[in-house]
Formats: sequence, structure tokens, C-alpha cells
Amino acid sequence: MRRNNQFLFLSLLLLLSFTLSTADKITDDRTCPANEDIVYSPFKPWFHFYRGSNQLCWITSICALESADEARKQQFGATALIMGLIPLTLKDVAWPERRIALVSAPLPFAAAVIVRALGLEPTVVGELDGDHVQRYVQWMQGYMFANVGLRSSIWTTMRVGMSFAALLISYGLLALVEIFSKRSSLGCVFPVFALSWCFTGVFPAIIHALFAMQRRQGKGGSESMSTGSVSAVQGADEAWPVQLAWGIYYVAGTLIFTSIMAVTVAELAVWIFVQIAVTAASKMFALYLCLLLRNPDPVARQIRSDEE
Repeated sequence: MRRNNQFLFLSLLLLLSFTLSTADKITDDRTCPANEDIVYSPFKPWFHFYRGSNQLCWITSICALESADEARKQQFGATALIMGLIPLTLKDVAWPERRIALVSAPLPFAAAVIVRALGLEPTVVGELDGDHVQRYVQWMQGYMFANVGLRSSIWTTMRVGMSFAALLISYGLLALVEIFSKRSSLGCVFPVFALSWCFTGVFPAIIHALFAMQRRQGKGGSESMSTGSVSAVQGADEAWPVQLAWGIYYVAGTLIFTSIMAVTVAELAVWIFVQIAVTAASKMFALYLCLLLRNPDPVARQIRSDEE
């Protein structure tokens, strides 16, 4: 077993060395395009300038940064800073009603993971006080796109399907934007770091769902619980492993978005627009999924009538 591990380690080391030497040879043998072509080249990826190995994406980014004057480099630094704020602002928008997706009963585990990974917190009606429940129900009744919880399940199913299609389209747009950019300095040859980060939200969501399920079982499901679901910050009042998992996730997102190289102002505007679309589609799909599986309206109406 030990011999096999040593052989595997040596094989990986040789493969990495070969890849690095190949990349060095490719980049050393290439000359940069004209400055006016490479410095300001929004949505012109490496294969616009070169043909051959995908390792050439490194020299494309190097040429763009080396050929830029000080003013352009200052612009690249500013756009990188704004790119790093995308996960902390757009992805983390506390909509609707402080991330709450009201449900009549706990969601199945897989659905709870998906909803949390998409940015909402499924919250059972009995876990909130009457004021929160009333405000949430009023919100659902006040918006045309949210009052599907008061309609037939067929209509809600259609909305789930349409929001899921919108989510897939927005994911596709996010992948295209990164493919046609100067890529991430974390790994230029891998074209979809940002999209992969969206998918990896499943891992902190699993930890969050496990702790939420354990907490609910410990309370016996009968006591009104004060949880992180009321907070606008995801997992803010949960156990420390949940906070750590979400913290690592958002730090990784900031690192990934900041690492996209040589972002121009035009590209930045498109990145923001696409991420807004991803965030909106994610939250709408999560909300409609909750309404389809656990429509809270009958239970909420009963609680309000009991209080009155």
C-alpha cells in the first residue's frame, strides 16, 4: 500500500513538472500582440490571439498586464476590487424578507440543502413569532411573482419549472462570461471557476442542514426556536461549524472573483448583470420550490386566526 502511494505521488509530481515545463516552453516561444490589440480587449480570450494549447491563456493575460500603462493597471486594480465584492453583495442579498422561505413543515433533506445552497433559509411557521409570520404572508400576497403560494399546485409547478430554466440559462451566461474573459489567475486553463463556486455552495449547505436538523430534533419540534433563520446573514446564529463553512465559502468566492485578470469596465458591467441574474434566478427557484413542497399559507392563516 505504501509503495503504491509513493508511486502515485511520484507520478503526480512528474505530471505537474511536465505541465509546467510545457507551459513555460509555450509562453517563452510566443510574442505578445500589439499593445493596442491586447491592452483593451474586452471579451477577447486567449484563443482570439493564439491557436494551440490552452496553456496560451497564461501568456495572453501576461501580455495584457505587461503592456498596460499605469492608468490601465490602476483600472484593473479597481475593477478587481469591485469583482471581489460581488459574492459579498449580490450573492448575499437578504431577499426575500431576510432570507426566510416560510414552509409549513421541514423540507426533505435534499430540498433543504438545495434551498440553502441557493441562498434562502427554509423556516417552519412554528419557529417564528406571529409578527414575522404575518409580515411574510403579507409580502407573499403583495407581490405578483410571490403569491404563487396562494394559487394551485399546477401553477406553482409551472413557476418552479420556469425559474429552474432561468437558473440554468443564467449559469450558462456566467460560464460564457468567464470563458471569454482573461480567466482566473488561480488556474487559467480551467475556464469556469466562478460557476464552480456557485455549485460548491452545496457543501456548506449540507453542514447547515445537518445542524439545523439536529437542533430541531433536540428541541423536539414543539418549542419555538430562535435560530439563524431570522438573521439576514446566512448561518449567523448557528453553531460555529456552520458559520465557519459559510465563511470559507464566501472568502473563496471573493478570492475567485478578484482573481479574474485584466477586467475592463465593460466586462465588469456584464459580470455584475450576469451575477444579478444568477442571484435572482437562484432565489426565485428556491422560493418556488419551498412553496411547491411545503406551502405555508394554510398553517400561517391558522396561526393568525388563533392569535386574533
